[in-house]
Formats: sequence, structure tokens, C-alpha cells
Amino acid sequence: MDLLSGMRVFVSIADNGSLAKAGRQMDLSPSVVSKSISALEDRLGARLLNRTTRSVSLTEVGFAYLDRARRIIGDVDEAEAAVSSATNAPRGHLRITAPSTFSYRHVAPHLPLFRERYPEVEIEMVISDNELDLIDNNIDLGIRIALMKDSSLIARKLAPNPRTLFASPSYIKRKGKPNHPDDLGKHDIISFRNGSPYNDWHFLVDGKIRLIHAKGMLQLNHGDAILRSAINGGGLAMLSRFVVGRHIAAGTLVSILDEYVQEDYPIYAVYPSGKHLSPKVRAFLDFLIEIYGPVPYWDEAGDHNSEAAKRTAI
Repeated sequence: MDLLSGMRVFVSIADNGSLAKAGRQMDLSPSVVSKSISALEDRLGARLLNRTTRSVSLTEVGFAYLDRARRIIGDVDEAEAAVSSATNAPRGHLRITAPSTFSYRHVAPHLPLFRERYPEVEIEMVISDNELDLIDNNIDLGIRIALMKDSSLIARKLAPNPRTLFASPSYIKRKGKPNHPDDLGKHDIISFRNGSPYNDWHFLVDGKIRLIHAKGMLQLNHGDAILRSAINGGGLAMLSRFVVGRHIAAGTLVSILDEYVQEDYPIYAVYPSGKHLSPKVRAFLDFLIEIYGPVPYWDEAGDHNSEAAKRTAI
């Protein structure tokens, strides 16, 4: 167990790039961290880290050892989880990641309820709009909003996620409502910045998919900024239903060209393949599936009086 503990300290140092940060993450004093890594290096007869007063980096041997240490720790954790899952309640540190807009609206508001159900689970959420490597970042479960391509991950669909073309009532009163995708050229467009895949708008016209590359006089790099600009009459925009559904239901926004729009970027929970799901990960996955349901509460056709909908803020 001393060897395994040393491996855990080493992996934490590699992940954090610092002995001090590793100590804080593992709740160990700096002296214990230093002694642990020195004992591991003595046991191996090799230096794993280059240490200076300001930085820590892996040696060539350290890089090679890191991959093996991760696998050994993962196998041990998996073995423990396999034995305990049938008898033990979910417990321990759960590290998850999700993109920012979805995190704020539809993950963070529900975490207190999850903690109420499973008080022995400690949750750490890494909010990132980049697709973080789950293994390299020690993440138990990630939420992805995209068509899945990474075959090394197990993906479980949590909810559909159609995108909606919309505008504010004030804009429609001023500029009119388009009746066909051909009409979009006559309207003010709010888009993401150039190069974003979200500027590719797909419509079904005469039985064929028509792709329109949206480029607005307003170009923003975040969905919330686009939402606020559209609410204030800035033009037509396309965003996920989990962002705009509540506003459409309330009449703050109006959906447009629903019979033509062909957009869906499903929401998935992902975790590494070949891993036995620990009780804490299984509990969180089942919790999300329960909360979102087959018809998500953020859909304008959903039940906005549900307890899940009431927990969401915007």
C-alpha cells in the first residue's frame, strides 16, 4: 500500500505540475508529499521528477512510468469498485466535466439534490468548453454535446438537443418573420465568430438538406451573448433548445422556420471504455437520466412547472 500511495502522489504531481498543489489536492503536507516521492524514486532507483525551487517536470523515465502508474491505479480502483458496488453506497470524490453554458443551466443547479441523495459523494466539476482528455485529467465522467467520434469512450445519450432558429417579438414586429430559408438573406443575423461549426445552419428544403453558412453583422463567441443580443432585438440566431426553450415558452423569443430546421447535437455522458462503473459514477449517470427524462424539461413543450425546471435559473 505504501507503493500504491507513492504512485498516487506521483500521478497527482504530474497532473498538477506542483508538489504543493498535489498536496492540497490529496490533503497532505508538503513534507509528506516530498518524502513520498523521494521514497518512490529510491525504491525504483531512478529519478522521476526534475525539481527546482520554481517548477517540477517529468524526466524521461518519469514520463514512461506515469502511464504505467495510471493503469495500475485504475486497475486497483476498478477492482475495489467491482467488489464494493453491490454492497456499498456511492461515496468518494467524483470529478466531472461539462461545457460552460450547459453546466450553468442544467448541471450545477441539480448538484445540491444529488448531494442530498448521496451525502458521501464529494463532487468536483471542471467547467470547460474544450473536450478534456478524461484519463489525463482524472475525470470520472464528462458531458459532451456533439456527435460522438472518440471510440475510446463509452457514450450514453442523456437527451436530444435540437437547435432552434429564433428572434424576439420586437425584431419580428420591426422586420417581419421569414417564411422560407431563402428569406434569411433579407434579415439581420447574429452568429458565432467566423470559423465556428455552429454557424453551419441546416434546413430541409424540397426533401434535401440545404446548408447555409451564417455570418452576422453581430458575431459573438458565446451562446449567452448571442441569447441576450437576440432578446434585445438584434436579429435572428440559432442556439440549442436547452438555452432558448424556456424563453420561447415564456414568449420572450419566437421560434422560426421550425418545419425547415434540421439541427440536433445530442447530449452524452461519456466515460473511458473498459472501466467498471463505480457506484458514485453509476449513481450520477442514473441521476442525470432521471432529471432530464425522455422529453427534457428545457424543451418548450416540456413541463416548466416540474421540480427540475424550477431549479434552473436562466
